[in-house]
Amino acid sequence: MDVPDLRTKAAICLCGISALGGCSPSEPTPLQPHSSAHLTACEPANGREGTPGCWVVGSIPVSPSTGPLYWHVYEVESAGQLRQADPQSRVIQAQGRTWIVAVAGEHWRAATGRHVASVGPLQLLSTKPHTASFMEATFTPGLASRIHTHPGPEAWVVLEGTQCLETPEGIVRGAAGEAMMVRGGIPMQLFGTGTSVRKALVLIVHPTDEPLGTTEKEWRPKGLCGAG
Repeated sequence: MDVPDLRTKAAICLCGISALGGCSPSEPTPLQPHSSAHLTACEPANGREGTPGCWVVGSIPVSPSTGPLYWHVYEVESAGQLRQADPQSRVIQAQGRTWIVAVAGEHWRAATGRHVASVGPLQLLSTKPHTASFMEATFTPGLASRIHTHPGPEAWVVLEGTQCLETPEGIVRGAAGEAMMVRGGIPMQLFGTGTSVRKALVLIVHPTDEPLGTTEKEWRPKGLCGAG
């Protein structure tokens, strides 16, 4: 089976993005809808991987002083034969697969695995110590995040299905085989769209002494993502 190129999305609400390598989305998986139409926040996985929601599966410290940062994603066959490569990377289990993820300079490369994406540069909003939090997110059609703001950039690598992000600056849509990124400090709401389950890898880079995100109380989306 041919492996499609990993395409990237950019929109008026997005920073620059680069992506290399390939992505091989698997067949959509039927799931029961989430118990609520809106998610409150990303939470520690605690065994909930694979269920609708946003689950934190790992993190690494990030130093803003190292220069422009990129999110690098590699897929590997198994974690059993891997060791932690360096402080800038982490081996995670997400969406039933094994990944090497790193937040490092543009030319960082993993010693093994299939290069899926490099997303960036990630624009940090302060010089304080930061943490890169890695998540898996599964949205059934129509599921939406809370309206929220992050204190740093957020990025996605979409593995299955489609999603739509609305901010005050517009919308951007992403589908399986695409990566997207939004700068920090901007209100947003993310929607699962289409008719199939949307699965993605997610990164949020945030000051270590601040939460991943906060609920936005003033801005309200215009419904530009619609139903599809």
